[in-house]
Amino acid sequence: MSELLKPPVVPSAMLTFFASHPDFHAVAGDITEEFHQRVQSSGERAAQRWFRREAFRNALALTWREMRRKPILTVIVAFGCFCSVNLLSLPLELFNPRFTVLILLNLAASIAMGWIGAKLLTGQEWALALIYTLVTAFITLPILWHIFLVFPLRDHLPVHFRAALIDGQALRQVFFWLGCLWVRYVNNRKHSSIVSAAKSA
Repeated sequence: MSELLKPPVVPSAMLTFFASHPDFHAVAGDITEEFHQRVQSSGERAAQRWFRREAFRNALALTWREMRRKPILTVIVAFGCFCSVNLLSLPLELFNPRFTVLILLNLAASIAMGWIGAKLLTGQEWALALIYTLVTAFITLPILWHIFLVFPLRDHLPVHFRAALIDGQALRQVFFWLGCLWVRYVNNRKHSSIVSAAKSA
């Protein structure tokens, strides 16, 4: 009876995000097996609570393992992507922040650099997305602090200039993550089809 009961959907999807990770199948198999045992011994609700905790804990462990694999190279690629995206987008933001091409340029540049960076670091797409966000925060937060709080003419800066800086960075983050996670999704699909073919052979 417990074999027919499936683990909670959201924690399972969170684990599936790491499907191309070398340890994924061992981790997923172990906690799914334990989940079924706990359904019989402790009941469905207790087993689901346990599964959520374990899925979250394992997702954190797999994230940490992914970030530790090539940390220096990942930081270099993230920094290169940050510079490339900003060099392409910033001049247009300063020129005319309401120009519709701004959104298209942020979309194209950020998704493209997320995709390229993720292709350079296959299997570390998630680590790249996280480190890209850290690099962005490390570089842009001091700049924004100086512009908005220290810069002597801050009260005379146009409102659209301030909005362009903040909105532009937010757009670039979202689209870069989409580029990275798109590659992750494709890689997970390929990995799952290879595993399925190997099992059926």
